[in-house]
Amino acid sequence: MPSLPHGSPAPVPQPGRPRRTARAAAVLAAGALLAAAAGCGSLKPPDPAPTDTTRVADGNVPGIDARSAGAGLGGAGFTVRASVPDIPNAAPLADHLAGVVRQEAADFRAAVDSATRLEVDWELTAAGRGLVGVRLVRTEHDHRGVHDSYATYWYDTATGRTAYSTELLAGDAELRRLDRLVAAALGKGPGDPGALHPGFRLYDSLAFNHDGDLVVEFDAGRVAPLERGRVAAVVAAEDARPLLSDLGRRARAASALAPHAFEIAEPPARDAASEVPPAPGSRPPAQDHDCGATVTCVALTFDDGPDKRTPEVLDLLAEYGAKATFFMPGHSIRNEPATVGRAFAEGHQLGNHGDTHETFAGGDFDRLDAELTAVDALIRRETGTEVDVMRPPFGLTDPTVAEVAREHGQAQVIWDTDTEDWTGRDTEQIVANTIARTPPNGLVLLHDTEDATVEALPEILEYFTAQGYALVTVADLLEGTEPGEVYYSADPAANAVCAQLAGCP
Repeated sequence: MPSLPHGSPAPVPQPGRPRRTARAAAVLAAGALLAAAAGCGSLKPPDPAPTDTTRVADGNVPGIDARSAGAGLGGAGFTVRASVPDIPNAAPLADHLAGVVRQEAADFRAAVDSATRLEVDWELTAAGRGLVGVRLVRTEHDHRGVHDSYATYWYDTATGRTAYSTELLAGDAELRRLDRLVAAALGKGPGDPGALHPGFRLYDSLAFNHDGDLVVEFDAGRVAPLERGRVAAVVAAEDARPLLSDLGRRARAASALAPHAFEIAEPPARDAASEVPPAPGSRPPAQDHDCGATVTCVALTFDDGPDKRTPEVLDLLAEYGAKATFFMPGHSIRNEPATVGRAFAEGHQLGNHGDTHETFAGGDFDRLDAELTAVDALIRRETGTEVDVMRPPFGLTDPTVAEVAREHGQAQVIWDTDTEDWTGRDTEQIVANTIARTPPNGLVLLHDTEDATVEALPEILEYFTAQGYALVTVADLLEGTEPGEVYYSADPAANAVCAQLAGCP
């Protein structure tokens, strides 16, 4: 795929190269506001620091070619045209990116009913110091029109490992700091700071410009209206430097190199790759309360959101240091996608609640598989991660539901405490039901779509906190689940009784 030398004008779109969107990139700057709001430096103004990342001409990489990655990924009414860079002695890079394309195509098709076409193009952002940076541009066609998404990957030629963008940062703390810097910038630009969260998928395209500044780019529709297209923020080099990992420092140095011939002398050794910690933002902080043994826990679970008031729920949970589990149906994720990423980034567990919220019990395998597949794809598109729990709508299950859940690697989580908030109970009754019915280490059913539940939550949190209960996720309460199995309670004996009765007495 031909690419452009540094400083070249935008090309005419053609197969195998990034399509330059006609929409202007939105440029953000924080100036004095950032210094006051973040207390740790400033974002560099857009002039002279460009929001364009560095580029490496393909002519500087002898033997580079474009490998088709779209074959077999289309279907009825859906086409895929995609390629990835094929560099001599860097087969693991092409293989990894081809896998990314496969997953993106499957997720787009499963999550968006109106999906008609996906194009994936690429360019090199750096090549040197034992690294190759590759920026993928995904162009999606659906009922909203044509819109672009971006992701930048960093390949280590010695280990054969392809790293994600957040691995340019030293850790989760640095990602949170970057998130604050960008939030301050969005406060003065076209974006919505409320759409930000320190998440793996949101910050999936980090690279550098010619001045060594860190460029953070967001997909169309992520932090601003879809029609604005790409939004990018520039973090000045002096502010970015303390945030970088060793990989990030190497990537910055590679991006600063003058044009030169770049070749990979030999493929990576088979055993060169070593274990690395999870990429910043890819996994919530671990919890380990030893529920039931040394600590009494309660797992609050919220069904049917996210909703307009779910951010209030998240604010309240944060105020009390509480974690919860959110079982999300597809239509709610589509309506409030930013809240999905925020909930995950703040350490809450996400679960699958079916695409349509129609009863699972009595359904055939193919329909139920499609229900779970759509939500799996939606959550992956917002967080970049998999879910391992599901809740069948209305808590109704049968052997087919169990089989489908097992195929998706998800345990069925029901509840032992029904607050009946879904029946139109008022705030006072929801509080009373929750307090009276929740056993130690209980699994509580609530709905973040109910105004009365949101109003009741402060008193519920205050009560359990005063009792010394730890408010935890389902994963923390159950401490290990098996795909397809049904969990009504953390107590094995009580769970067996509930399973026999198809519900807890």
